[in-house]
Amino acid sequence: MAGFGKRDVLKAGVAGMAMALMPRGVRARSYRQPVDRRGAPNLLLITSDDVDWSALGFMTGRKGLTPNLDKLAARSHVFEQVRTVAPICMPSRQAIMSGKLPHRNGGNGFFPMFEGTPTLCSTLEAAHYYCAASHKIGHMQPASSFPWRNSAEGKDRHPMVHAAFLSLAITEAQAQMMPFFVNCNINDPHRPFYGSPVGLAMDNDNRGPFRIPHELGPDDVVIPPNLDDLPDVREEHAQYWNSAQRLDIAVGHILDALEASGEADNTVILFVADHGMPMPFAKATCYDHGIRTPVILNYPGMGAPRRFDNLTTNLDILPTLCDLLGQTAPEGIDGDSWVPMLKGGASVDRPFVTSFVDYVSSGMHYPMRTLQDRRWAFLVTPWSDGGKTKFRAESMFGLTWPAMVERAKSDPAMARRTAQYTEGYPMALYDLKNDPGQRHNLIDEPEHQGQVELMKKLMLDEMVRTGDPQLENYRRMLAGQPAEVVQEPERYRLHRDD
Repeated sequence: MAGFGKRDVLKAGVAGMAMALMPRGVRARSYRQPVDRRGAPNLLLITSDDVDWSALGFMTGRKGLTPNLDKLAARSHVFEQVRTVAPICMPSRQAIMSGKLPHRNGGNGFFPMFEGTPTLCSTLEAAHYYCAASHKIGHMQPASSFPWRNSAEGKDRHPMVHAAFLSLAITEAQAQMMPFFVNCNINDPHRPFYGSPVGLAMDNDNRGPFRIPHELGPDDVVIPPNLDDLPDVREEHAQYWNSAQRLDIAVGHILDALEASGEADNTVILFVADHGMPMPFAKATCYDHGIRTPVILNYPGMGAPRRFDNLTTNLDILPTLCDLLGQTAPEGIDGDSWVPMLKGGASVDRPFVTSFVDYVSSGMHYPMRTLQDRRWAFLVTPWSDGGKTKFRAESMFGLTWPAMVERAKSDPAMARRTAQYTEGYPMALYDLKNDPGQRHNLIDEPEHQGQVELMKKLMLDEMVRTGDPQLENYRRMLAGQPAEVVQEPERYRLHRDD
């Protein structure tokens, strides 16, 4: 065993589990004639499902909840004010990978982007990268835009499954003398949450590696301002935070596998969530707790770690990563690279950002838009028609929404809150500084009419600029006419169990 050090032990251990933990459906493309690209920088892109920024220790200063992400953040650049352009899984991931707004890449629901849409995967494949991805494969379509050389679909929340896949992918890349791009898509903390009845059935009753060391209870959580402090809300939020802890454990194993491979010093690492929490007034809506998605970025030679509060979007991820890898980003994208800013050049700090919802997984058409700056959020909801159309989404499963509905039977304030969620306002203005939970619509307040008119115009300009499919509805709304939202759920619903 002479010369067989810790790194070798880690590498052997993780690689040895690869076949046992590999999800069904692993797909590997055939070998091609090697092109020696050794020495080029690698890329590890880690995403999480549905994690809210308030559950991340490096964002809140809360110790112990996400220690592995906190350690990574401490040695990396952290972008605190990133917003996803689509607070729904498939449109968000396709926007990240294409650098284009959902209605410009064609993937503004649970269906593929336009054929021929360039992506980070296709760009790096053309540059002779070994491209591989674990989980969420069905949320990145069409397949022609994602020429993975190795892919593994699945919903498994075993905290070592992605580390095992990464180890195998790196071994394959090394054998072919290629740099690698590996996308590890961790399913936690997506519903069903840790410890819930459905979650227990899915996660081996939380036995063995599925169990986290320090389970939290209802008294251990902090309820964010978009939710209400009710007993069942606390119970479910504890489940959610426990799922976030298991996410963090998975990240730790991924980083250990990278270190064991010997490639860590030559690898760009980026961590981001697809969107915020799967709770009311968050996921599948344009409220701030649905769209805020902080980014951790680490790369060779980056210098001293910094924290940025620049207002940006996840469309900037593709051009930033292309820059760091020495590749040219696809033409016609909507994002901007952060690299010039990181090297002391012009800052990427938008005066406002926009986010978009069109179709949810049921196929229902719930168009919603937000345009927000550092203080004000302007929301447009064309489907809101005085209560005839009711919003329904996955975030209403579990304990939180039923608890709100039950309280609304005896609490007029909660009744107004639940109506806000299910019926919406055609237009709304929120003061994020004084009302972070976005509870008080200021659209008709006389003292805010100057801000309202400014944001109405900015929204119109953005819709015109990007060719927004809701442009004509918005013009109708500005003219005091009702919007026309067509429902074809069978056409647009999620047709496969991804």
